[in-house]
Amino acid sequence: MASWIRFSKVHQICTRHSTSRYYTETAFQKARNKWQLGGVPKPRSILEDDDAVIDLSEDNEAVDGANPNTPPIHLRKPSGKSTPHEYKAHRETMRKAFPEGWAPPRKLSREAMDAVRQLNRVQPETFTTAILADKFKISPEAVRRILKSKWEPTAEKRTQLAIRERQQRQAIIDTRKAKELTETESVGQLQRMLRKDRFIRQKSGSDPHSEQTNSDTLTFQ
Repeated sequence: MASWIRFSKVHQICTRHSTSRYYTETAFQKARNKWQLGGVPKPRSILEDDDAVIDLSEDNEAVDGANPNTPPIHLRKPSGKSTPHEYKAHRETMRKAFPEGWAPPRKLSREAMDAVRQLNRVQPETFTTAILADKFKISPEAVRRILKSKWEPTAEKRTQLAIRERQQRQAIIDTRKAKELTETESVGQLQRMLRKDRFIRQKSGSDPHSEQTNSDTLTFQ
């Protein structure tokens, strides 16, 4: 009796599950039917539609470009359209702020730019734009541009930039040393010429400096 009751319960549960499968929707069916429109037939797939003729030939204009002989942007003539007023206002503002153009007197290295961003990121209340401009000896506009820029080079690019900056710094040092050496040689050559000219004048007895020295010596005696 107990086994028959247990069997009847299991049979009812299985029958209930099999019956509900025909009347309920799964989560996948609900997701598919969510965006379907009622009364509008679903279009057939391209794999099911054997009657449509598909053109698989490549379009030459799409491959070669609509105008393959079009010159690049920097070689094109300016268009006849006027500049929008937003750009005009920005240009006038920049001209008033920088009448001589944007030419910073001092440029920072990549490591210094990273230091500016890091200081402002850690303590923005302490390291403001004015403080950073005073510490790094640059203009506040340069600090604003550095903080606004979010570009971060890759590790390889950063290495290349560091090598290039080191080479440029060494080239500046070499140029300065060569200039100082040239100036030193010029001063030394001028001093040798003056000593030679003075020696010639002393030998000929027409050196006013030697005559003044002799008169001072006689007066002292």
